[in-house]
Amino acid sequence: MSRMIRKLLVLVCVVATPVSGLADGVCFEPTRPEAAYLLDAGFSGGEIRRAFRTYFTEVEGYLNCLNETSARIRQEARAAAYDYNHVLDTYPHEPGTETDGARIAPSIRLKETGELFLNYKPWAGAGSGR
Repeated sequence: MSRMIRKLLVLVCVVATPVSGLADGVCFEPTRPEAAYLLDAGFSGGEIRRAFRTYFTEVEGYLNCLNETSARIRQEARAAAYDYNHVLDTYPHEPGTETDGARIAPSIRLKETGELFLNYKPWAGAGSGR
């Protein structure tokens, strides 16, 4: 394979690396450039530096995409927890009953850590507060 064709193939691989955040909620991890491989393919120092600068720009976009997706999912989980608590208030769960072997949580809250906490409080009897 000629040196020019190898150089073009490497360039296509570097340029064709998916950019983060192309689709809503989908973040593509950028591909780290390999300096030794680029050197072997005949890239100049300037081209290699440019490949790394492009990579760092894509990393920033990728991390921003992850943060945006995390924030969106956290909002959706909070809304779902609110809806679920409303359902529990409207249609109270029978004390001591189970669904699929798992006790139903009387309330749900989402901590800022991203963990969803189910509040399992024992019921004192029918009609007791949650």
